[in-house]
Amino acid sequence: MIIEDEILILKEVKYNDNDKILHALSKNNGKIQVLSRGCRKSKSPLINISQIMAYSKCQLYVSKDMYILNGGELIDNFYNIRSKITAFLHGSYILELLSYISQENDIDGKAFEMTVRLFQILNDIEEDEDKIENIISIYELKLISMLGYRPQLKECVICEEKLNKDLSYVLNIKDGGIQCAHCIEQMRGTQYVHSNNNYVNININNNIGKNDISYKNIVLLNNMLVSKLDDNDIISEVSDIIRILIKNYLFYHIGKSDFTTLNLLRKGV
Repeated sequence: MIIEDEILILKEVKYNDNDKILHALSKNNGKIQVLSRGCRKSKSPLINISQIMAYSKCQLYVSKDMYILNGGELIDNFYNIRSKITAFLHGSYILELLSYISQENDIDGKAFEMTVRLFQILNDIEEDEDKIENIISIYELKLISMLGYRPQLKECVICEEKLNKDLSYVLNIKDGGIQCAHCIEQMRGTQYVHSNNNYVNININNNIGKNDISYKNIVLLNNMLVSKLDDNDIISEVSDIIRILIKNYLFYHIGKSDFTTLNLLRKGV
C-alpha cells in the first residue's frame, strides 16, 4: 500500500552503500522511519528530500518493518538556516528534541504544523541570538503543553486560588503549575530551586523543582501559550528568567536535558 504524507526529516543514518534510513516526523502518521533507497547517488531523484531538515510531500510504501520512500516533492529545505550558526544550532536542537519525545506512529498534526512554522521563521529571521532564543522558548512552552503537561498558570496548583497580582508565587514544576504564597508558607521548610543564569539540575522528589516567578511573568507565560510564534510583542518580553523556567519545566517533564546541540549553545560555540 502506498500513502501520501508530509514529512520533516529529523535524522539521517547511512545504510548500505547508497541508502539512508530517515527518522522523520510526519503530519498524518507521527514519528516514522523511512528507507530511502539509492538517495546517496548523485543523480538520485530522492537526494534532496532525504536530507536533514527537508520538508517534503512524499509517497511512502508501507512495508512490514518501516516505510519506504517511493517518491516525493521537496516543499522546503530551509537552506538559509545553514548559513546562520545560531538558527542552525537551535533548529538542530529542536530536531534532536523531537526525535527524543516523539513516539512511533503517535499522531499530532498540530505539533507538526507548529514545527514547520518554526523552521520557516528560523529560515527567514536575521541572525539575532536573543530573538531566536525567545522564539524557541515560545515553541518549547507550546510543545510541552501539546504533550499533556500544560502548566496551570491561572490558579494555584495546590489550593486553586485564582491568580492574584498581590500575592507571591513559585512555579511548582513537579506539580505542574504556580503555587501561591499562602501554600508556600504552609509548606515552609521546603527547599526551593531559585532562578539564576544557569540551567538548574532538577532532582525528582517532593522538595525540588520550584522556581520563583513574578505575577508579570505568569501573565506573560499565559500570553505565550495563546500567541503565534512570530508575535513580536510577545517575543520582546521574554527574558532570561522565562527562558530558564521554561527549559526547567520542559526537561523535568520529558526526563532529559542533555541534548548535544543545546550543550554546544551553552558553551557559546
